[in-house]
Amino acid sequence: MASFRHFYRNLPCAVALALLSACATTQLTSGADYVNRGRITQNSTIQSFQGKGASHLDAEIRDIANIEPDLSFPARIGLARINRHNLTAVPLDELEIWADAREDLPFAAGEFVPVSPLITASVAAPLTQGQSPAELLMANIRRGSARQHLDYVLIYEVNHISRKNRNALSIADISILGLFTLPSRNVEIESTASAILMDVRSGYPYGTASAFKDAKRVSTSNRAQGTQEKLEDKNVTAVVDLLSDDVSEMLLTLKLESADLNRE
Repeated sequence: MASFRHFYRNLPCAVALALLSACATTQLTSGADYVNRGRITQNSTIQSFQGKGASHLDAEIRDIANIEPDLSFPARIGLARINRHNLTAVPLDELEIWADAREDLPFAAGEFVPVSPLITASVAAPLTQGQSPAELLMANIRRGSARQHLDYVLIYEVNHISRKNRNALSIADISILGLFTLPSRNVEIESTASAILMDVRSGYPYGTASAFKDAKRVSTSNRAQGTQEKLEDKNVTAVVDLLSDDVSEMLLTLKLESADLNRE
């Protein structure tokens, strides 16, 4: 089983996602090493392709990259759930999923703490000119996490793609009773869950995870919308459960990689 997991961990994420409905990446690289390597390898050939604003961009890139990992367990890990581009409370069923995932880890990761939308709102900054809503949301999640004295924050969201297609029984649509009695619609939901583990103090991204789940059901034309909503609700729990497995693998990999770094 260990070799099987190692094989899939080395596949590209797009392929692994298709095969296993999940994918994870990790990062513990040094920003200082990255920046210094760029200074050493830069040459006149590269500079000849730089525009007038290149010096400003170079400084910005160095500033962005110059960040160091500071990962240690056990820790206080926040759970920040995004829904429709807003921070929302973590539902009870998802809290149970994350609690089970923590308990199943073979090491003491610490505790999972929901990031409170109310606490975050109390320290949130307003949108400024030139700032995207996504950038502001991520920054405010870090602000709320800092107020709760969290070390790291797992930010996750679930998105759906839905389709309602006519099937062979759609001829019944011309019948009043057929609209209510015959399953003339194929309802399909594709749900994707994504997560990123981030250092609250520095913003260092330690890893990402994703999971995929689809569901299909036939429905009458009259009930197709309700069927779609029920499938979405059911799929959320299922895909978050898959995501929690992949996050667990990510945390375990980070634990092993950080132990290797400390031994060097």
